[in-house]
Amino acid sequence: MNVFITGGTGFVGSVVSERIKSFGASVTLLERDKKKIPKLKERGFEVLEGTLEEKDAINSFLSGSRFDAIINLIGIIRSLPGFSFQKVHIDYVRILIDLAKKNGINRFIHMSALGASVSGSEYFSTKYEGENLVKNSGLKWTVFKPSLIFGDNAAFFDDLINLVKTMAFVPIIGTGETKLAPVDIFSVAGAYNNSLYNEKTADRTFQLCGPDVFTFENMVDLIMELSPRKKLKIHIPSFIAEKSLDIFEKLSFIKNLPITSDQTRMLEYDNICDGNMDELDEILGLKRTRFRDWLKEYLPKKI
Repeated sequence: MNVFITGGTGFVGSVVSERIKSFGASVTLLERDKKKIPKLKERGFEVLEGTLEEKDAINSFLSGSRFDAIINLIGIIRSLPGFSFQKVHIDYVRILIDLAKKNGINRFIHMSALGASVSGSEYFSTKYEGENLVKNSGLKWTVFKPSLIFGDNAAFFDDLINLVKTMAFVPIIGTGETKLAPVDIFSVAGAYNNSLYNEKTADRTFQLCGPDVFTFENMVDLIMELSPRKKLKIHIPSFIAEKSLDIFEKLSFIKNLPITSDQTRMLEYDNICDGNMDELDEILGLKRTRFRDWLKEYLPKKI
């Protein structure tokens, strides 16, 4: 099994790529950062340096029926100049589908997001459009739609833990009642790997959720319960948080805000699976970790 992976060195991608390689597949990663390439090769990956804008070079590399599957894990949570939601979640997907067709690579596995839909969130809307490009591609596709993914060094949870650790109070945007079903990174990696070898996953969409549902405020409460630091929570109306962040984002000298205005819009939508995960557990042999169990082990490293 020869697999070409885009977005294979980030938080999710690095675990997915390692899992696929560990099961015996030959894995080639598309990587733009020259500094990462030597270590990736030391770990047994083949690496193509470049970006999806270099279509001709990638097309040449993929030629010759070398690859059995493409896995697309590219995604961003913040839109940046020259690296927008439109480019990453839609344009790049269109390029990859075209490259797959030109080179006879029929298997295409794609990461969307639970909650992807036509909505007020640009992240969710562009994820939805990219997902539909895959579904209408004519390839043998599988789309995974995970809820929040937890694991060591997951940015969302590290930021949340850091808020509890450093702030005088913990801001809760909106009611705090948005429902979430966080899923562990190793289950996500297992789903991608096992789908390569299971025909039952072809031409299907799978939601990925953990075994427990939390409200956003429940998650903050759990972090504080397991932390030595007890903090006051202050609810901030969604529209105030969104408008304030929108203003800050327009100020070029303010960078690296802990949350964006688009993320506040995302918190207006529940992020839970429609049904239970029994069928997916059976098809892909997943054993999902409970969020509380992971947090009890991880939190002492961060507090």
